[in-house]
Order: sequence, then C-alpha cells, then structure tokens
Amino acid sequence: MLEIKNLTAGYKQGPDIIKNINLTLLENEIVTIIGPNGAGKSTILLSIFGLTNLRKGEIYHGARKISGLKTDQIIRSGIALVMQGRNIFPDLTVEENLEMGAFVLQNKTEIALRKEEVFNFFPILKKFRQKSSGILSGGERQMVAISMALMLSPEVLLLDEPSIGLSPKIAEEVFEKIQKIRDSGTSILIVEQNAIKALEISNRGYVLELGENALEDKASELLLNPKICELYLGKS
Repeated sequence: MLEIKNLTAGYKQGPDIIKNINLTLLENEIVTIIGPNGAGKSTILLSIFGLTNLRKGEIYHGARKISGLKTDQIIRSGIALVMQGRNIFPDLTVEENLEMGAFVLQNKTEIALRKEEVFNFFPILKKFRQKSSGILSGGERQMVAISMALMLSPEVLLLDEPSIGLSPKIAEEVFEKIQKIRDSGTSILIVEQNAIKALEISNRGYVLELGENALEDKASELLLNPKICELYLGKS
C-alpha cells in the first residue's frame, strides 16, 4: 500500500531531518514507528503527505509514485493524515467538521452516506452532531479528527500521536477503534508515544534513531527485544 525508498527530507532550507529512510506498509497492516523525541518520526508522515522538502528518494502508494505531488493530489489518491494535537475546527459543529473532511467530494448524497457511516463507527459523536466541537472532551475531539480523515474512505491512514493527552481509558478506546479501522480494510501507519500499546496492536514496527532506520521487525519481536524494551518501552 505504501513504500518509501531511500528518502531524505527536511524543512525549507534547514538540515536533513530524515536520511535514507526505507519503509513499507502492506495491505491491512498496522505499522508503528518508534524512537526518541526528535528522531524524525513525524517528519516521515509529513513527507508522505507532501508537507516537507523531499531531497532524495521516492514514495509510492501502490504502483503510483506520489513523491512530488501536491497534498490535495495525495489526498485524492487515497491517503489521509490525522496530525498531532487533534486538529479540528472548534467553532464548527461535529457535523460541519466531518463535511470539512470531505472537502474534495462533490456529491452531497455520498457525503451524507459517509457521515452516517462515520457516526455508526463513532456512536458517541452522533449525539453531538449539532454541537460545537469546542465543547468536546479531548478523547471526543480525537474521534472527530479521525472521523474527518475517514470521510474520504482512505486506503492508507497516517496517525501522528493519536493517544497524546488522553486518559488511559480513552486512549484504550482509541486504540480499539484503530484496530477496527484496519479490519475494515484501511492500512495504518502510526507514530505514537505509547510505544507499548501501539506495538501491541501492530503487525510490524520500525525504530528510528537520529533520522535513520535503526531496526525493523515484527511488532511482537520488538516488544521482546531487551534493548528496545530498555531504551523505548520503559521496561528492563
């Protein structure tokens, strides 16, 4: 579903943040990227989405090369990004936020059907559909942010720190929803501070150090790797 080949990227005229990154995401997979702060994890997601300066390498969505495309073209190709910080429109209603997520669609009937699908997936949001998103809890706002991305029925979903700032109980619910999204046919690439939980729901994982690939393995193996446990998972 997604392949990154020898990617080097940064921002404007600044230094390279990621260097020679290689990564694959297969159909119906969840893949998690872990590593220390500043390793370049979020930069990978932003690069896929066309929001960095690509200096070397290529990105493919299926057989189609998407590196060099504009962000709206990448969205239309079937890739969606939920950025860190629950980026929603707090002054708009929940329903209006979903409509903003479907901005590239023209068919009103299709938009209405997508909204009902999303509300069925996140039932708690249905009762807030006409309420301002600004009154929602952090967990509910995260659900709105994910729902906006799902309005386009993406083949690939990029999630940047989906559990940040959430209580353990709400974070658990968000991770359960992420698995259900994968089970519905969407491949998911995650950057997540809660590395243990993210790896527990993932098929594979990548470890990033100083902007470079340090290790790739099955998620279950990374959870058992003594070095990874000590350095990134808070276990010894």
